[in-house]
Amino acid sequence: GLAMINQAYGVDLTDAVVTAEYQERAGVTYEDGVAIHYGTEKPIRVYVIKTNPDEIGNAEYYAEVNAVTGVAYRADKSSALIPRTKEQQAQADAIGDGDDLPVEDFDVDDANALKIGEDWVRAHFEPDIPVLRTVPNSTMTDSVDFPLFFVDGSVIFIDGTIYNVEVCWPAMEITSVYLCNQEY
Repeated sequence: GLAMINQAYGVDLTDAVVTAEYQERAGVTYEDGVAIHYGTEKPIRVYVIKTNPDEIGNAEYYAEVNAVTGVAYRADKSSALIPRTKEQQAQADAIGDGDDLPVEDFDVDDANALKIGEDWVRAHFEPDIPVLRTVPNSTMTDSVDFPLFFVDGSVIFIDGTIYNVEVCWPAMEITSVYLCNQEY
């Protein structure tokens, strides 16, 4: 998990407080692309890695590792670690507060964010495999992170490997990467 965090975000966690927790989660069956829980599936076994967690468990960095295969498949960076330039802060401030949504003429640059996410995934994880397509999934915010927005997309490589990547607007920094189909 720490290796994937380092690969993703280039951080030195030598002096970090690190916690690792084993978890078993309910298994799932997929039928025609829909997740179904029959209750008979094998549990998903995972190690959750957190760095410098606060008193309620929020971490600077977070990773998940398949406890059976040892494959690290998820690395997240806290939005609290994302600095904003004065221009980016002005962009964020211009949209008001959550009660002002939707804001007329406000546009999160989804296409640019997806391109940044695709380029980042290629550079950090799959530099030698061509991208087949990058597809948008969602753009979201919440009451904690507002006025930050998160643009989520899937980068699909020619060999079938899929990464979900999340880009934080307006800083256009990666906050999450998830290698699909590794948790089972």
